[in-house]
Amino acid sequence: MVKRDLYRNILIGLIVVLLLAVLRIFVVEPIRIHNDNMAPILPKKTHILAMKRSKIGNLDLVAYRHDGKKYVGRVIGVPGQSVIAMDNIVYVNHDILKEPYITANQNKYLLTHDDDFTTDFRVDQLPAKTYWILNDARDVKEDSRRFGPIKAKDILGELEFRYAPISDFGFVENDEAKLENGYENN
Repeated sequence: MVKRDLYRNILIGLIVVLLLAVLRIFVVEPIRIHNDNMAPILPKKTHILAMKRSKIGNLDLVAYRHDGKKYVGRVIGVPGQSVIAMDNIVYVNHDILKEPYITANQNKYLLTHDDDFTTDFRVDQLPAKTYWILNDARDVKEDSRRFGPIKAKDILGELEFRYAPISDFGFVENDEAKLENGYENN
């Protein structure tokens, strides 16, 4: 009786470990935020799951890899779109991008700086399978302004579920800006 229970428990343990390994390899990528470049939505020391999927749209929060390091940011432009920033205003396909998620960071920055919060850049058309990704804290330029367009193969997944700190446990709310810009179907 005891021997049979032991074998059953070992089998259940192996199945759980195998299931977790499959989920980690094909479905989720755990990410730990190490800086405040996406605050206040994703502050430093947040632990979040990136859901691996093939369709990434405008204003999605994503994790990506560049030169062996992991970064997080917001997709501003998708393949085929033009993305331009001039005088702190971002244009996607020549339409002004409404960015309520940067207001707090921008106001704080402009109180102590005379230069632009969002440095000027111009991408006339993003190549196939590339994305333009920016930080919400635009004074941190470790994003597409420094790296250029991010290849689709380097995107680890969309940031969707926070699991730490426990006070912020749950899904990441990111629909306001998408609705405001007409991207709700992405």
